[in-house]
Amino acid sequence: MNYLAHVHLANVTNTSKTGSLLGDFVKGQVSGLNFDNEIKQGIQLHRSIDSFTDAHRYTRSLTVQLGKLRRYGGIIIDVLYDHQLALNFDQFHHQSLNRFAKECYAELDTELAALPDSYVKTVKEMKQMDWLSGYGELPNIERALIGISKRLKRPVDLTQCLDWYQTNQDNIELGFSEFYTDLINFACKQVMNNSKN
Repeated sequence: MNYLAHVHLANVTNTSKTGSLLGDFVKGQVSGLNFDNEIKQGIQLHRSIDSFTDAHRYTRSLTVQLGKLRRYGGIIIDVLYDHQLALNFDQFHHQSLNRFAKECYAELDTELAALPDSYVKTVKEMKQMDWLSGYGELPNIERALIGISKRLKRPVDLTQCLDWYQTNQDNIELGFSEFYTDLINFACKQVMNNSKN
């Protein structure tokens, strides 16, 4: 999953939003990372969510449809899932996406000290350009894919997937609701099980 889904799932599970995003910026065993336990729990949940998403039958079925881009399916589908979540946010959350995004930015702002520079830069850009709300607009999805394409070791035009996505968007939206419900249930169970250990 991408940024919007990770912070939303952190909200649903009452875990660290900072940790939920840091999962993309830190490597190694979570137990060895120099963060407090709440942030570590968020990082671990991030990794579990990514593994669940990649292995889910719905994600695998979409990845196959990407043809020559299927090698980058995990990256592409993560971004497209955030678009679906943004479009259907009221189905999964009691607040509007705009209000939720503003509250996230305020919370993330309070926890920027002593965090990796790359993370701090990303969070500041996220707030300044309102990435979380912006996932509801297809041009912003295109920009996100362009940015990711440039950061790949061998640049590939990931925006080639957008024709396929727009053609199949109605069907993808139908499957997304069931998938994201599965993901919410998984994330809640993970946190519950970890709290018992």
